[in-house]
Amino acid sequence: MTTTTTNALHREQFPILENATYLVSHSMGAAPLGARTALDAYWQDWAQDGPEAWERWLPQIGAISDGIGAIIGAAPGSIFLGPNVSVLQSAIATSIDFHGERNEVVYEELQFPSLTYVWREWERFGAKVRVVPSPDARTIPTEAICAAITERTAIAVLSHAYYVSGAVADVRAIQAHCRKVGALLCVDAYQTTGVYPYDVTAWDLDIVTGGSHKWLMGGPGCGWIYVKPSLLERFRPAVTGWMAHASPFAFEDAPMRYAPSMYRFGTGTPTIPGYVVAKPGHDLIRNVGIARIREHNIRLTTQLAEMALERKLTVNTPLDPAKRTGWIGIDFDGSDRACKALIAERIFVDYRPGCGIRVSPHFYTTDDEIATFFKALDRLV
Repeated sequence: MTTTTTNALHREQFPILENATYLVSHSMGAAPLGARTALDAYWQDWAQDGPEAWERWLPQIGAISDGIGAIIGAAPGSIFLGPNVSVLQSAIATSIDFHGERNEVVYEELQFPSLTYVWREWERFGAKVRVVPSPDARTIPTEAICAAITERTAIAVLSHAYYVSGAVADVRAIQAHCRKVGALLCVDAYQTTGVYPYDVTAWDLDIVTGGSHKWLMGGPGCGWIYVKPSLLERFRPAVTGWMAHASPFAFEDAPMRYAPSMYRFGTGTPTIPGYVVAKPGHDLIRNVGIARIREHNIRLTTQLAEMALERKLTVNTPLDPAKRTGWIGIDFDGSDRACKALIAERIFVDYRPGCGIRVSPHFYTTDDEIATFFKALDRLV
């Protein structure tokens, strides 16, 4: 099928585009050919050199970390990798003393559930959790979040964009408020990194976490954490292991002597396959450029929203592009069943209760693919 490829880039790098309409990068980015090459190289290293391959694998952790940093404005050495965000935020939690008066953890009602599980469990260790409610199940006023963060707040945990609506939080305003009251801010940028431009240094952010399998097209197994360099010494994670040690290959007995760098967020033996397979996706994002990706995404998500509204469907994502990340939520009676039918036709989207069908274009998405989605949707609706 001939497609209109206006502004769509690097389509030849994604085999799935040959036989599918891929509109689900908000959930899992399409697999680039470079990921297969990286996995093959990993296997060859292992098969050829056995344990000596670690001499090549370990330096890649820092290189991959800095490659993510280049996407979000982080200084070299200020990012480290982990298996997922839940583990990395757990490591942050273990570094906070919840026994004093500043013992509150604040997060919003629309936080991704996995992280609410992490932080709720710290009530066993003295934390007091405050949840900021949403008036409409889609957004939360910035003023309400700031009002909940006080001199008693140890840390606020904030979604950069809400997974149920795509609405973007005013991170800069909330970080500025945290500065005033002396609270830490941990931003989960899983929903925005790779499609929505932000700069951790220019925004003066404390802590940012994210992963690679959405817009960064890196597959599962490569989470990451940024910590503002001036704050690094504050963190002594109890979620730890030998790779966090200042001299891991000295094999010293406990107690722990933490690495002076971001390597202190290491744990046990690193999951090298998950890291190396993520790098080609990161490289493509840097190659295309966030500004260019964002421009293309805004054009196509605006088109999605307008075409949905023309059909009298409900759009549960902010219509103002500045207030949303990279996808549009479309809802109607039976949208859950329609989602399954679309996937059966290899039109890849997903569904969330209260939101509807989530549809996301990336830099490799064409105008014709948006038309294909609506042609199928019209039959189903």
